Amino acid sequence: MQYQLNYENEIRFGPAYYSLEIEGKKVPNFFYGFSRSELLNGRYLAIEEWLTTDYKKGPITRVAIFDLENKLVSRLEVVEKGFVSSFKLNNNIFSYRKNYHAKGKVVESELEWDSIIEWSSIYS
Repeated sequence: MQYQLNYENEIRFGPAYYSLEIEGKKVPNFFYGFSRSELLNGRYLAIEEWLTTDYKKGPITRVAIFDLENKLVSRLEVVEKGFVSSFKLNNNIFSYRKNYHAKGKVVESELEWDSIIEWSSIYS
C-alpha cells in the first residue's frame, strides 16, 4: 500500500504541512505534519493530523492511524496547543509524544493497541 505526503504550505513561524494521498487518492478534510511512522510491517500509518493551519488558533493536532490494507482510519484525542510525534508500537502498546513547545513540556502517552476500536473510511 502506498502513501504520499504533498507539500502544501508552512505555518507562519512554524512547520510545513502536507496533504496525504493513499493509493493516489487524496485524504479529504485535513492536513498532516511530517512526523509519521509505519507500523506492523507497513499495514498501518501513524501520522500527525492537523485540525487547523490558523497561526493564532493552533497548533491543534491529533494522531491519525491509517489501516492502509482496509482503507480505514482511527483518530485519537485532540491535542490543543501541541504537536504529536514519536509513534511506536511495542508489545501491543501504542505510544506517542505530545509536544507543547510554548510551555516547554513533553507528555508521553500510551494506550493498548486493541483499545483502538473506532475506525471509519479514509475517504469520508
